[in-house]
Amino acid sequence: MPPSFGDLTYWNTRFSSEENFDWLVADFTILEPVLQDGGKDGKGKTPQILHIGCGNSLLSFQLRELVETATQLHNCDYSSVVIKRQRQREEELLQKNDHAARSGGREVQSRWSVLDLLDPEQIANVRKGGDGEDGGGEDGGVYDIIIDKSTTDAISCAEDVVVGLPYCINNINTSTSSNHTSPQKAAIYPPHILAIHLAYLARPGCRWVVLSYSSSRFSDWEGEEMPQGLPQPGELWKLVKHEEIVQSPDPEDKVHRPPEMHHLYILERTGVELKEV
Repeated sequence: MPPSFGDLTYWNTRFSSEENFDWLVADFTILEPVLQDGGKDGKGKTPQILHIGCGNSLLSFQLRELVETATQLHNCDYSSVVIKRQRQREEELLQKNDHAARSGGREVQSRWSVLDLLDPEQIANVRKGGDGEDGGGEDGGVYDIIIDKSTTDAISCAEDVVVGLPYCINNINTSTSSNHTSPQKAAIYPPHILAIHLAYLARPGCRWVVLSYSSSRFSDWEGEEMPQGLPQPGELWKLVKHEEIVQSPDPEDKVHRPPEMHHLYILERTGVELKEV
C-alpha cells in the first residue's frame, strides 16, 4: 500500500529518522537564472522567496548560496519535526563556517515555519504577517518567487479537500451572499486549493517554479470548470515555461537504464486579485 503523503503522522515519523532526502536529484543551479530574473521589485527591494514543502532536502541550503541575503528565504513544511531539525542544521552550518554571513555581528539565518499549505487560516495568517514578518503590501501578496520541488506532486496524492462554497479566499468581487438555501460543499483536488492559496500569497508577476516528476502537472487547468464559488487556478496562474530535464545517471549504478526525465514548470501570477470573504 503506498504511503499517504497527505498524512502528517507519516511525515513526522519519516523525518524523525531520515537525515536528508531529495525527491528530485537535480542540478539546483537551474534555479539560479530564475532567481536572477526575479531581480528587484521596482522599489529597490530584494525578492522574497517562499520554499514550500522544504522537507529535509539540501535545496534549502543550496538556495542560501543563490540569494543576496538569507533573510529573503522562507522555508516552510507541513512537519514541525523537520522544521526543527532543519533550523538546527542551519545553525550548525553557520557555526561551522567561518565565512558565514553576519548582520550587526549576528549570524544571518533563513526563516523556517510550520505551514499547512491547504489550511486557509494559516495561509491568511502568513499573508497578514502573522509569522512575524510584514505581510502583504499595497500591491498585495508577500512573495516574488515560490520554489516547489515535488511538493505539488506529493499534495496531488492526498485525498480531495472538502471546502465550503463560496470559498473563503476568493476573487475580489465575490461576496458572502449566496442564492443557495443551504451551505454548499465540494470535494476539490488538492493542487487546485494549493494554487489558490499560493496565489493569495504571491505578488503580481510572482514566479511559481515547480520541479516535478509529472509531464502533465498543469495540463488540466486550461478551460477546466471549477464549482461556482471557487476561483479558477488557470485565471490566477499562467504557465510560461515547461522544460524537460534529463536526470544525470547515478555513477554507482552499474545497470544501464533509459534516461529519467524530470520537468521544470514556471508559472506567473496574473493580476486577478483575491481577498478573504
